[in-house]
Amino acid sequence: MTISAVVREFRELPIDIIREPALPSRSSMDETKLDELTESIRAIGLVQPIAVAYLDPDYEVLAGHRRRIACGRAGLRTIPCVIYPSMHDYLEAIKYAENRFREELNPADEAIWFSELLEHRCSGDIEQLAAIVGEKVSYLDGRLRLFHGSQAVFNALRAGEIKIGVAHELNKIPDAKWCAFYLEHAVRSGATLATVSGWVQEYRMCHAGPARPVDPADAVVSYTGGAPVYEPNRCYVCGKKDHRMTVEVRVHAACREAILDVLLQKGDAGEVPPEIASDPRRI
Repeated sequence: MTISAVVREFRELPIDIIREPALPSRSSMDETKLDELTESIRAIGLVQPIAVAYLDPDYEVLAGHRRRIACGRAGLRTIPCVIYPSMHDYLEAIKYAENRFREELNPADEAIWFSELLEHRCSGDIEQLAAIVGEKVSYLDGRLRLFHGSQAVFNALRAGEIKIGVAHELNKIPDAKWCAFYLEHAVRSGATLATVSGWVQEYRMCHAGPARPVDPADAVVSYTGGAPVYEPNRCYVCGKKDHRMTVEVRVHAACREAILDVLLQKGDAGEVPPEIASDPRRI
C-alpha cells in the first residue's frame, strides 16, 4: 500500500488532544528559527497543516512537530490537520522525508531515530527499516554504526563539535584511551577528515601491532591551536616534517623495534653514520 492510497481527511483539531510524536526525530531545535515560526503563525496563522494519526481518543503528530510547538507558543487553540486513520510503519516515511528535506537532521539524531525504529518497529530487520524511511541499507548502516560506536565520539557529533566523516574515522580506533586522545585534539583543533585519517593510519602503524603498546597518558602533546604532535606527514627516520612527500613503508613491528629503531638510536649517539642510519639497506 502507498501513502497516496490511504483515505485521509482534513479538519482542525484542538491542540490539547494532539500528542507530540512518540519518537521525535530531533533531539533539539533551533530556538531562533522556532521563534520566527511562532511570530509568523501569530501574524498570519498556520499556512501548512500538520499530519497526525488517530490514536483513540487522541492524535499523534506524524509530520509537523515544530509547527505544533510553534502553534502552542502562538496561543492557537486549534490546528489545521491532515488526519490519517491509524499509525502504520509506512507513515514514518512522511515524517522522515519532511524533516530531512525541510531542515536537515543532525546525523546523531538520525542515528538515534533509526535505532529506535529498528528495535521497536522493525524487530531488527534493517531491510524493513530501509523500506520504511526510503534509504539504502548502506546509508542506514553508517548511521547505526555511529550509534553503536564510541559514546564520546557520538556525543561530540551530536553537539556539532565534529563532522560525521571525522566520527567514522575515530571509531576505527578500538582502544578507548587513544580514541579519546585523538577526539580531544580533533575537537580542539577542528581537524579535517584528511588529518584524522592520517592519525588513524599512524595509530595503526605505531600502536596496533605486536610492539610494546604506548599509553596516551605518556604522550607528549604541545598544543598551540593545531593538531597534536602525532603528525602523519612527519618522517619516522629523521623526525622532520617538510614539503617533501612521505611514503608509506610497511615494516614488521618486530623488525622496526629490533633493527630500525636500534640503528636510529646508534645514529643519534654517533655510533652509526647518519647516511647509514637513514638507509639500513646500505649496511
